[in-house]
Amino acid sequence: MNTFARLPAVAVLAALAACSQPVEPSAPIAVSDTKVKLEPLVAAEQPWGMAFLADGGLLFTEKEGGLKYLAPGGAAPTPVTGLPQALVADQAGYLGLALDPDFAASRLVYVSLSSGTPEANSTLVVRGRLSDDHSALENVEELFRGDLRDTTYHYGSRLAFGNDGTLFVTIGEGYKYMDLSQDPKTTHGKVIRINPDGSIPADNPFADGAAGNPAVWSYGHRNMQGLYFDTVSGTLWETEHGPKGGDELNIITKGANYGWPKVTYGVNYDGTVITDQTESEGITAPQTYWVPSIAPSGLTMLTSDVYPGWKGDLFVGGMNGPSGLVLVRIDLEGGKVIGKEDLLREANQAFRDVVQGPDGYLYVANKDFDGIFKVVLAE
Repeated sequence: MNTFARLPAVAVLAALAACSQPVEPSAPIAVSDTKVKLEPLVAAEQPWGMAFLADGGLLFTEKEGGLKYLAPGGAAPTPVTGLPQALVADQAGYLGLALDPDFAASRLVYVSLSSGTPEANSTLVVRGRLSDDHSALENVEELFRGDLRDTTYHYGSRLAFGNDGTLFVTIGEGYKYMDLSQDPKTTHGKVIRINPDGSIPADNPFADGAAGNPAVWSYGHRNMQGLYFDTVSGTLWETEHGPKGGDELNIITKGANYGWPKVTYGVNYDGTVITDQTESEGITAPQTYWVPSIAPSGLTMLTSDVYPGWKGDLFVGGMNGPSGLVLVRIDLEGGKVIGKEDLLREANQAFRDVVQGPDGYLYVANKDFDGIFKVVLAE
């Protein structure tokens, strides 16, 4: 986290052509002396979510290929059977992944996938027990199913457990349902919170169902593909895609409204204005944002000492956009964003996910067909 040098932004970001107000840089550029490079770990086709076992084994999803297992020190992954059939089209497929907090005893694995047909589908969360030989999920059960949509875009689908054992799930707004992000009674554009068995926690903000869907924890989101729960501070961090510009890093809190599409730093893909508001009363502002976009996906916090000066910082994958194809270090101090550093731009990789392994190293997944990599120190 110690920043060795901090530079002012080279220039103030240009005003969005279609907006009346310029967009100011959201955080200073941070530069550290720590340099890293990528070391191939395993081949994978469109990997989406990753979760390490304590012994160094790796579970990961492939968008079309389902769940895979890589043994510690292994060279090739093996399939893990048992998941229900996923809808695979456009952004739909086998997506997010999380291990039960008591995995050592329960061996439970949680997976988010797209379920249904292109005309009627939703985000589905299931769980099953990983067999002792890592070849199958056993006793798979459906835990939660989001509202139906007729699009195959913007699923969200990241999973993270809180300290109390509840499971947070991001559900995107299905692209064309953006106005429903502001309606707590739907699951479009929401972070939901459920118990591990799929039941609803009694302290959810809309648990009685009167003013919102009982599963909804927060609303006003677009397409959230990064989620990390900091067990030390109890903070739930989230990243989400803006439209053209306006990607966000947020701290998610109970019942809060994050604004989409009432407020945004972005514009439509054709340059037309969505709103001229970047803040509004009753809207929770992002901790930082990106203009131009990086298409953030994957989010973790470094808790090891492997990389000098980076312990306690967040790491965000960048998949696309004018500022994408980078791994971003979010420099944190006292829980506040004080800088951002783009890493590994020279690798020209689209980073779908980033996690920390039991060895303390960061691991990243390429969103296409280049595989999964270990982030190592450069000499």
